[in-house]
Formats: sequence, C-alpha cells, structure tokens
Amino acid sequence: MSTPAGVRAVLADLDDTLFDHRGATRDALAALREVEPAFAEWTHAEFDARHRVVLEVLHLDVLEGRRSIDEARRERFAQLLDQAGVGPDAARAAALGERYRDAYKGAWRPIAGALAFARAVSVAEVRLIIVTNNLVAEQTRKLEHCGLTPLVDALVTSEEVGAAKPRPEIFVEALRRSGVTAEHAVMFGDSWTTDIAGAHAAGLRAVWFNPDGAASQDPRVAEVASLEPLDVVLGALGVLSPVPDER
Repeated sequence: MSTPAGVRAVLADLDDTLFDHRGATRDALAALREVEPAFAEWTHAEFDARHRVVLEVLHLDVLEGRRSIDEARRERFAQLLDQAGVGPDAARAAALGERYRDAYKGAWRPIAGALAFARAVSVAEVRLIIVTNNLVAEQTRKLEHCGLTPLVDALVTSEEVGAAKPRPEIFVEALRRSGVTAEHAVMFGDSWTTDIAGAHAAGLRAVWFNPDGAASQDPRVAEVASLEPLDVVLGALGVLSPVPDER
C-alpha cells in the first residue's frame, strides 16, 4: 500500500507517546502514599512533581552509566524521604524503591489507541522505529508487555547508541535502522525538547504528541492531542490510512 508525501518510516518515542509512563508512575506513587506516612503529608500532585524532578536528574545518571537503574531508584527515594524530613534511612529508601517498582510494573499499559496506531502503520507498509532515551532491557520489556513488539521494526535506545535525544546521533542511527532517508521519515513524540527540536536539528520533520494542550513553540509544527481518532493522527504524520476491505 502506498503512502502520501513519501513517508516510509515513523520514528516514535516510547514513554508517554505509545507507553503510558505517567499513568503507571501516578499509580505507583499512590501505592507508596498508602504505606509511607511521610509521603502522605504531601498532596498527590506535590508528590508527583517532586518525584518527577528527582527522577529526571537521576535518570541522566543511568543513561550516562554513572548509576545502575536500581541504584538510581534507591537514591531517588532516599532524596524524597530527606525532602519529607525523614532524614537518612537507606533501608527504608530501598524498601520503598522495591515497592514502587512492583507497583509501576503492575500498572504498565499502552497509551489509549497505541496498538491500533502501530497496526495501522504496519498495514500501510511504513516502518515503525522506536527512538527512546532509556535502557534496552527496560524498553524491550515495555514493548512486550504492551503487545507492541510484533508491530515494531526496530528499537533504538540511547544506551546502545551512546547518545540521547536531542543529540543527532540517535536520530541518524534510527534512520539507518529504518533504511530510509530523512525526507521519507517523520518523528513523533511528546517532548518538545528531545523529540521535536531534536528531530529538526537532525533534518527530520516532526509531529508533536501534545495531550496536555501545552503552548506550541512553533505553530508550523503539526500536533495531535490523542492517538484517536486514528485517521487524524495518520494524516498528520503523512501515513495513508488503510483502505477498508469492502468485500
């Protein structure tokens, strides 16, 4: 099946574009507030905001190989306990980290419409390449859990490339894995800085996934607020919607 505008590959972010990282995180933090009195003193919104700041800083350590993912998780909750006035308590932080991880994994799910989106891209004979700032093993498990693995042509992670979005090297590798050139590909992601600006710097067209309705930094960039309705998303990307079988 042909596609308009020569689109032959969709490079897509994973977390909070196809995989519901924020939703799983919210569920896991809610579970922690039920067992840790210090965290229950904060509203859920405040806990989520504090957690996000610490997570983003420590995640860079993981991506750059300074900490393992388990070490970063223990340090994350040690810092949050300290912010809550508990003070140093390594054992407590480790236990909370394990409880968080279990609850987070238990809440893994795709973004609404992600499976239908991936299937439609596949039916249109357009390659789907995941481009993500994370570890290979972690992102592989997410794809498998969400049923996306058979629909993905390649997984490109910052861990294996040695460069994270928005650096151009990871986009260059994604294009190499896709087998197409930049003019025949489009980047799709929720982060303006890493996905949209990064793609543009690498010479790629980009479509912004913006479910929060945030203000655009460039009105010329196409955006969608949801993966549904599917024809709107595919149209923004330049992927021809599959023709229904009328037999």
